[in-house]
Amino acid sequence: QSAFSPNLLERPRLESHLQKLLTDAVKMRGLIAPASKETRIPKSIYEGIQTINRNLVCMLELQINAYWATRPSHFVLLNAQKLRDTQHMMQQILLSLVHALYEGNPQPVFANTEKLNDAVEELRQLLNNHHDLKVVETPIYGYVWLNMETAHQLELLSNLICRALRK
Repeated sequence: QSAFSPNLLERPRLESHLQKLLTDAVKMRGLIAPASKETRIPKSIYEGIQTINRNLVCMLELQINAYWATRPSHFVLLNAQKLRDTQHMMQQILLSLVHALYEGNPQPVFANTEKLNDAVEELRQLLNNHHDLKVVETPIYGYVWLNMETAHQLELLSNLICRALRK
């Protein structure tokens, strides 16, 4: 969230934090077998969650790079209300996933799929509108595409978490 704040004047230095997140995500692989034995949840579900977690960290880094790539594209992204709304919604979905895991209740996760599909459709329309105008810069297009891909990854993560909570 801090890298996308409209109050920032320059790109934050988050490389070490993102690298630590990625390292921690990779270290979790060693806990998959014991967790699977203890909970009787298939290893494939844990491996899928771990892979998506790693992908989300990498996509976050790419989003930050695209967001701060050039000054003009940064201002376009800064003023795109749909993108800000989508980012806020994705943060809410991550929080609902955390609460679902904490409470062991998959019910809040089911509502996420519809929200994510709506967000992806809005982002596709945004890309199509800019594509017709031939004014899309590569960082803007990449940033919007990464948001769409993040929404897709969150949907996959929601499905895996639901499967794990039903076991």
